[in-house]
Amino acid sequence: MTGKSGTVPETPLGVVHYGLGWIGIEVARLVAARPGLRSVGAIDIRQEVIGAGLGVLAGTVEELDAVLVTDAASALAVSSAEVVAHCTHSSLERVLPQLLECVDAGLPVVSTCEELAFPWQEAPEIAARIDDAARRRGVSVLGTGVNPGFAMDYLPVVLSGASRCVERVFVHRVQDVGRRRISLQKRVGVGLTTQEFDERLHAGGLGHVGLPQSAEMMASAFGWSLTELRETIEPIVAERSTPSNLGEIPPHHVTGVHQVVSGSIGGQEVISLELDLAVGLEEPRDEICLFGDPDIETVIPGGLHGDVATAAVVVNALPLAVDARPGLRVMTEIPPPRPRIGR
Repeated sequence: MTGKSGTVPETPLGVVHYGLGWIGIEVARLVAARPGLRSVGAIDIRQEVIGAGLGVLAGTVEELDAVLVTDAASALAVSSAEVVAHCTHSSLERVLPQLLECVDAGLPVVSTCEELAFPWQEAPEIAARIDDAARRRGVSVLGTGVNPGFAMDYLPVVLSGASRCVERVFVHRVQDVGRRRISLQKRVGVGLTTQEFDERLHAGGLGHVGLPQSAEMMASAFGWSLTELRETIEPIVAERSTPSNLGEIPPHHVTGVHQVVSGSIGGQEVISLELDLAVGLEEPRDEICLFGDPDIETVIPGGLHGDVATAAVVVNALPLAVDARPGLRVMTEIPPPRPRIGR
């Protein structure tokens, strides 16, 4: 059957969903709304959702054939599967077996794993292993999301296209996590005492993952060889009683985090990334300043909503991953993700 133009209509791109947590479900909902995409498989480890229809879990009105399974191999082997939307964990070491399983099945992957966004500096051996496996199977693997993957790295690089040269980059992202999911609020320490915050920070269980990867991605894009990369994480403390979804936050308790990553060359700072994630922050925004010739400054009032934008970037990148060169890719190597009606 042909369309009005006489061409054969495109078959929707077959998507396998690996991980159906908060972000994974948002991705599934958006895939269901796109004519050029179709959910053909779904994988999760939670026993309470196994056997449920993806449409029921995601709350979509569309009838989706995909049923949640724990056996990844069977979902990845579906004949109509063409790409994987992977949304499970921030740790690259933890998700490595999952990524390799997808690659071994001959499927390109778009993953929300923050440490995958630019793993070449922090985890070179794992990065090389993924890259080698993907090249051998002729597929791409891409780590992305809103941050890292877009707001504090990809977007500044895109804006630099209007510059003769860039000498320094400053990005400040301010997010009111009161508008975000509970799991994120817990990850930034909402409601803790400052002592509890310090203890959990020392144990490695607090803060946003991905700022060093954003700095390294931009440095690579600009051809800079950083000689120093420093990250600091400090609590943002309530001055007065502050309401939150986790209960009332007493004065002098933690409402979130202030994180800073600074990248320097020979003692000269060239990248500064500041991230404020806390309940009740005034003036949420995404601010980008490129210092060079000419200086470029842009502010997105209200900021990009982290959960909404993450799902959008992942879904918009799915067709790009299918077309990308085989291997481990980073966002600055692909065209801008954008909503498309077709494949």
